[in-house]
Amino acid sequence: MAIFVRCIEVADVLVVGEIYEVMHINERDGYYALSGLGRFTMTRFKLVSAAEADYWPSRRRRSPAGEEPNP
Repeated sequence: MAIFVRCIEVADVLVVGEIYEVMHINERDGYYALSGLGRFTMTRFKLVSAAEADYWPSRRRRSPAGEEPNP
């Protein structure tokens, strides 16, 4: 089951409001590992539901012609 978080605080390569998929959680040290981006403290994020992540514009797949698919 995938876990998604929304960035709520500015960090090097993160965009506030953007949703990211968590690849690893280290609760002892208090960080999330994000795919291809590295590790960031948990305080920079808010957990979001998978349903909310599916409807987030950045998570939508584009058609080969570059047009948005019909929902």
